[in-house]
Amino acid sequence: MPSINEHIDIEVADVADSGNAWTSQDFVDHYYNGGGRGVAVRETGYLRNIVAQYMSEVGERMKNHIARIARGHPNRTFSDDFYNTYDMTGIVFSIGDTTIGGRFTGTCVSEFGILTVSGQFEFYLNDEFADPIDIGIELFGDPYPITDEWTRSFSGQVYADPSRSSFG
Repeated sequence: MPSINEHIDIEVADVADSGNAWTSQDFVDHYYNGGGRGVAVRETGYLRNIVAQYMSEVGERMKNHIARIARGHPNRTFSDDFYNTYDMTGIVFSIGDTTIGGRFTGTCVSEFGILTVSGQFEFYLNDEFADPIDIGIELFGDPYPITDEWTRSFSGQVYADPSRSSFG
């Protein structure tokens, strides 16, 4: 059986901030003056840092999950959905605990006990800025959604046999 240098690489795309980083006051000002208009995370200047933090927390688990799902779909396409809540208060308090999720789709080619995988992730982030004085009611302002989307591609090779593999 051939041996390989197992790897799954996840490439970054679509993760650029389009504005300067907002201060806490900017988030509050938008609450009082934005009329509930949603903002993209990239507009607040934090998308790049949030994605980097997220990937540092889940990157290895994602790679293992891709390998597990691909093993069940040799020579076929595969996909899965995912989401969870992540604490981003260390990056920007106003976003705080936020939901990040998405879907990955890929193809798996199996040959000689080796799986070659490639595909794409589509991510989303959903959050809401509300009740800035933390009293449980909205006073004189409008809660607003904070959202964004981005993509990443992946490719790699892993052993089909999980007992030989460092993935999964």
